[in-house]
Amino acid sequence: MEKALINYLELCGTSYEIGYHLGKRAMTYPPQFIKMHKASSAIYTEREAIEMAEMFNQYCPGLNEELQGFADAIGTTRLHLFYYAMAYLVPGCSLLAVLPRLTDNGHVMVARNYEFSHKMDDLTFCKTKVTGKYSHLGSSIMNFGRSEGINEHGLMIAQTSCGRPVGNMQNMRKPAVKGLQFCAIIRSLLENCMNVSDALKLLKDMPIAYNINLILADKSGKVVLFETYDGNKAWEEINENTDKQYLHSTNHPHLPEIVKLEPMAMENSVVRYKLIESYMEKADKLKEEDLKELLLSMYPTGLCCHWYDDFFGTIRSVVFDVTLGKADVCWGGRAENGWKTYSLDTDMQAEKFLVNVNVEHPTFDLGRLI
Repeated sequence: MEKALINYLELCGTSYEIGYHLGKRAMTYPPQFIKMHKASSAIYTEREAIEMAEMFNQYCPGLNEELQGFADAIGTTRLHLFYYAMAYLVPGCSLLAVLPRLTDNGHVMVARNYEFSHKMDDLTFCKTKVTGKYSHLGSSIMNFGRSEGINEHGLMIAQTSCGRPVGNMQNMRKPAVKGLQFCAIIRSLLENCMNVSDALKLLKDMPIAYNINLILADKSGKVVLFETYDGNKAWEEINENTDKQYLHSTNHPHLPEIVKLEPMAMENSVVRYKLIESYMEKADKLKEEDLKELLLSMYPTGLCCHWYDDFFGTIRSVVFDVTLGKADVCWGGRAENGWKTYSLDTDMQAEKFLVNVNVEHPTFDLGRLI
């Protein structure tokens, strides 16, 4: 059993002020934390930096200013920040969005597990209020990005990787197109879109380099599964009038237009996808507790995994009540760590707390393709 230090933050101010605050906070951490963000030499050329800055200004307004504030605080330049080149390995995440006809309380609900290594994750859930943008709750990726979240208008967004993770690091699939990573995309949508329709419109126009499955839901009862692969895009929408009342996603393509581009899938992803499908075929008036139990039950009969050294350990489980605008979060895939409730309507003090992480080792090949 290992311990992990969890953080909850509230970030308020202009983009630059928030970035500067994050930088000053980072300077109080051990030196290796700064090394995660700061390269000894420029990662990109000036020309590439200009192209990225223009892309961020268009699709992620405010991000450049936040990165500049962070760089100023830690004494470097934006050219030296690893965030530009960052591409986390994300081998295992699971998502399920359920419409009111299938929930006990008549609310739009989303259940989400995020798997990675507890030694390389921010372990931070934060409320962010950037001046002039929509406030949101979400999980941090290298301070500036988000892996899932919900905003003040009730727009919820979360992701799973669509096939082999894309990035510039060894053993990753090289980007087929120039574009944005998932963590920048999710944050931009949360801060700039009121509902699923707004977000879908922006996604259709965005240059996206990462192969991603996004689930978008809003409190009006609209849910979309949006998939990209090597620059190709497809989506499926459900609402109160469709026969289908849930959408789910794991780590392989699901929509026919994308499946034909990548028909292979990791076995563990297919097992999790079929598990959720089987679970929903039997589901009737799901309660919040039912979704929490599904997230924390152990693979292969549940969605929780403890293979942290293989980047496949459940970092956090989140149940969003989209209708109410709240998120219940459990860290480390262990019910005894407890669930914490966060809401955009409730102010909370910044806090740190320790949780238990049970590190195990798989008895099978996590990357086996079928």
